[in-house]
Amino acid sequence: MKTARHYIAMLGLLVGVSSATYGQDSTSVQAVRPPLPASHTLFAGLQVPLNYTVGYRYQVSQRISVQAQGGLIAAPFDRYTLALMEGFGLDPTLSRVIDRSFRRGSSASLGVNIHANSPWYGGLFGQYTYFSAGPITPADGLSVYFKQDFSGFGLLDSPSFVFNLQSSLWLAGLRVGRSFQFGDSPFGLATELSLSKIVATQNTFSSNRALVDGLGVTQRLYGNLNNEIDTKLRQHGFLPTLNVLLTYRLR
Repeated sequence: MKTARHYIAMLGLLVGVSSATYGQDSTSVQAVRPPLPASHTLFAGLQVPLNYTVGYRYQVSQRISVQAQGGLIAAPFDRYTLALMEGFGLDPTLSRVIDRSFRRGSSASLGVNIHANSPWYGGLFGQYTYFSAGPITPADGLSVYFKQDFSGFGLLDSPSFVFNLQSSLWLAGLRVGRSFQFGDSPFGLATELSLSKIVATQNTFSSNRALVDGLGVTQRLYGNLNNEIDTKLRQHGFLPTLNVLLTYRLR
């Protein structure tokens, strides 16, 4: 009987020690667990060499965030975007024609990020980019289609008949980034590397002569140019960027 009580007492002591140790371990784990990132974050910065950008990120959980952002393609990036695609094999004639008449561009994107148990994260995104260019002469259009220079062909290169090109691009991409916080300040910095690929385009044309636009031969020219531009942009449309973003935590 005394032996039984002794074993029971020993068992009770072991259970008590185990419970106390477990409580201390749990407290230790909670102490080193990284804090939940800010639920709401604003950011603004550069996507070099593509555009200026601003955006908003919402932290769904410790591991997942979603973000939306918009961009403006303006000087000096208006000169680099097409040159970048030319580096991936875009036809120089097409690049030169659009670049010579390029006026402005804008973009919008949505994405999701997966966060490591560290400042590092990676994600996927979809992006819509809009380019507007003009005026382009018939000589420019024929140069794109036949891959020859028609700029010296008199009336074909006359400013009396020109047309504008508007291109809508849909891209898919991935990014890897790292965030930095400035101590206890709500401000921070994020640096990212991203690579996107053009997966679809829509190119529309309009001239300064409404009657000419209605001609069948003009519509066939527009259709052929659209097919040519679409094929080349989807084939060679890779856009790598280095993103430097100033962040502000709202949480």
